[in-house]
Formats: sequence, C-alpha cells, structure tokens
Amino acid sequence: MRKWRPLLFLFAVSAVCIAAYEVFDARAAFFCAALGPWTKELFGVLTRLGISTPYLVATFAGCIYFRFIRKNKGLATAAAFLFVAVAASGLANDLIKVLVGRSRPGLLISRGVYGFKPFTDTYFYASFPSGHSNTIASLCYGLTLVLERFKYELLIIALAVMTSRVAVGAHFPSDVLFGAYLGVVITAAVAREFDKRGFQIGIRAKLAPAERRGDLFAPR
Repeated sequence: MRKWRPLLFLFAVSAVCIAAYEVFDARAAFFCAALGPWTKELFGVLTRLGISTPYLVATFAGCIYFRFIRKNKGLATAAAFLFVAVAASGLANDLIKVLVGRSRPGLLISRGVYGFKPFTDTYFYASFPSGHSNTIASLCYGLTLVLERFKYELLIIALAVMTSRVAVGAHFPSDVLFGAYLGVVITAAVAREFDKRGFQIGIRAKLAPAERRGDLFAPR
C-alpha cells in the first residue's frame, strides 16, 4: 500500500483540482474581485511572504556562512537543504506553468477568458500552479523537518499565504492547491535524497538540552 500512496495522493489532488476548475474556481474569482480595498490590502501584505528570492538568497548565504565561517556543518546542511528544496520546487512549478498555460483570474473578470493556452510563457497565462503557494509550502514544510517543531504555526503561515493568492486575484483555488502539493512533494523528495547521502537536515535532535534553550547558532 505504501508504494501506491504517492500515486493515490497525486490522483486525489488532481481530482480535487479538476472538480474545482469545473465548479468552484470561477465563483471564487468573482467573489474575491468584489472584496473591499482594506481586505485586499491586508492580503496583499501577506502574499509577499510567498516570494522565493529572499529565501533563496538567505539560505544560500546561510549555507556559506555556517559552513566556512562558523564551521557549523549541521546548520550549513540545513540551509543547503532549504535552498535546494525551494529552488527545485520553484523550477518544477515554472515548468508546469509553461506546459499548462492556464489563464489568470484577471482575464476571467475583465474579458471572460477561462481556459488554457499551453506553451505560453506570459504572465496572464501562468496561473497554474501558484508559485507563491509552491514556495511557502516548500519552505514551511522544509522548516518543520529542519526545526522538528512549530508544525502548526508554520502550517497557519502557509495557509494564510495560499489564501492571499486567491484573495488578491492572482490565482484560482486549484492553482494554489496544486502549487502547495508540488512544493511539499518535492521538498519531501529532497529530504529523502539528503538522508540517503548521509546528510542530516534536522538540527534540534542533535543539540544538547542546554543548546536547545540557548544559542542555536553556536559552533559545534
């Protein structure tokens, strides 16, 4: 059963996305288009947490810093893992965007366009999957593996950013769902690859009790 679990999960997520496309996505887009300016402004702030560039820069810099300056291999490995997970998830997400070419909610609201134009590398046909949702899901899931705690807090952050993508009119619900799914799946695959190669990404279990309460960044 375990061997079939990933395939069944993919089938379930895909089925929900197809059902949402047929029944729910367009309605959600029109509902969010009618939201007030204050609501959109709030979600506009939240949605910035899904931009991948700051995380990629921070994790890459952290890997270099901890590996060569602080000589902390554990934290260097954790930073490298997060960098690879977010980067790989983003690349896969961007590839699917081009292959699928789904129109964004803005085209539905302004022109009544609701469909696909495959192999179209333009913003207005790059709705599926959501890149911001992909990034935040990959990052938050990766952090739960690294920190080995804060699972529910990180889940709330991820869900807030995912919701914001629909609220600001950038994506449909199915775009957000599949983007997050892709981020989690690829992050899990990267974690397994690190584990196979003997790189431990979790840092909390390797710390002594005093270190867990104190400075996590002290060299070991």
